Amino acid sequence: MNRFLKHYKYQILLVFIGIIWITLLNGLLQVYDQHHIYPDSESYRQAADLFYHDFKAHCYRPFGMALIFGIPYIFGGGNAEVFDFSLVINIMSWLGSALLVFSFLKKMITVRKAFIFALAFYSILGLAFVNFHLLTEGIYTFFTLLVFWLIDRYYAAKSFHYLSIALGLLLFMVLIKPGTKFLAIVLLLVFGGVLIKNFYKYSMAFIYISVGLIVFQCVKVKQEYGDFTLSYIDGVTYYNYLGNTAMTLKTGGTFEEGIQKRMDYIFSLPHTETKAVAAKDFKDQLSGNTLNLVKGYFINIVENTKTPNDCIVICKNKAGTGYFDSVQKAFIIISKYQNRIFTALGIIFALYYFFSGYKKPDVYTLISFYILYTIALSGISSHQGDRFHLVFFPFVIVLAGKFYAQRYSTKIVPVQE
Repeated sequence: MNRFLKHYKYQILLVFIGIIWITLLNGLLQVYDQHHIYPDSESYRQAADLFYHDFKAHCYRPFGMALIFGIPYIFGGGNAEVFDFSLVINIMSWLGSALLVFSFLKKMITVRKAFIFALAFYSILGLAFVNFHLLTEGIYTFFTLLVFWLIDRYYAAKSFHYLSIALGLLLFMVLIKPGTKFLAIVLLLVFGGVLIKNFYKYSMAFIYISVGLIVFQCVKVKQEYGDFTLSYIDGVTYYNYLGNTAMTLKTGGTFEEGIQKRMDYIFSLPHTETKAVAAKDFKDQLSGNTLNLVKGYFINIVENTKTPNDCIVICKNKAGTGYFDSVQKAFIIISKYQNRIFTALGIIFALYYFFSGYKKPDVYTLISFYILYTIALSGISSHQGDRFHLVFFPFVIVLAGKFYAQRYSTKIVPVQE
């Protein structure tokens, strides 16, 4: 036991600090007592309900989130238990993410410095407060870190099973956030030669199973709604957000008025028509409203970059504490500038490591591509605080640690696994 504690003392301390910190944040803003349910959160719960009780697909939410967060339904739990269970999963994912950031960093710098860098992960208020809601950001961040950690292990050990598990997990993440599909396709192409050479190995089962689950999702949507697709969320998201921003720039009016009108219209249509309507709108605006469509895209990215975390903004002073308003205002300001700073640093580091390593990509090249990909994708939607960019903030810390190691460390620090 003493040997275990000595070997993993930093990891244990990191988890302990995380638990204390999230407890403190909860107490300061009474987050657990807010009982606020986002429309997105309710749709994920509905997807879990459909999956476990009726074995049906949700029109907008693939069954990845439902499979994990709906587990209480198996044991007779109700909706409240699902939301409570999501808090447990989110905090475990949050703590796991901190450990993975630390694992990346301690390969490059001393363990003590890696620990200090890893503590910066806890400072990201948006990732801490989103834990209290049934949303994808927490578990998606953990899974993404795990994917790149496994790819890093593959590069170091040249053992194929690490890569197979990583790509299999990445494909499964398509069932959590459908927008991941393009990232998955790129990484499958990057490692295409390796996959072809190892297609017969047992570890390829991780990839085959995930592909099978994606096909299963598409088949279920086809059976129940009419189209062989992961979900209808992509067309609806474009139509309500980027499409609305572009049209608002053209015709005037407010974004809120436009989105209400568009939502009323597209949600009144059969699901099979929404993709066609969104595609036609995009085609029409691309040809007849090109400048505003491009402007709208960059306006959305700026909006997603400059805004604070909405999970902080919505909190109400339920207990009537005297310090609540001051703490909330401070946290809103901090989260707003964290979003701006982490996004700016993410772009700088990502461009640097991507263009310096794309000819012979390593894990940091791929991480850089992921950051740029996420920012580019965020231009399709907006008006949800920092949620679109939060998922790559831990990777900014990893790249900052690498940059520090290259500039100020005299050698790469050997790590005992």
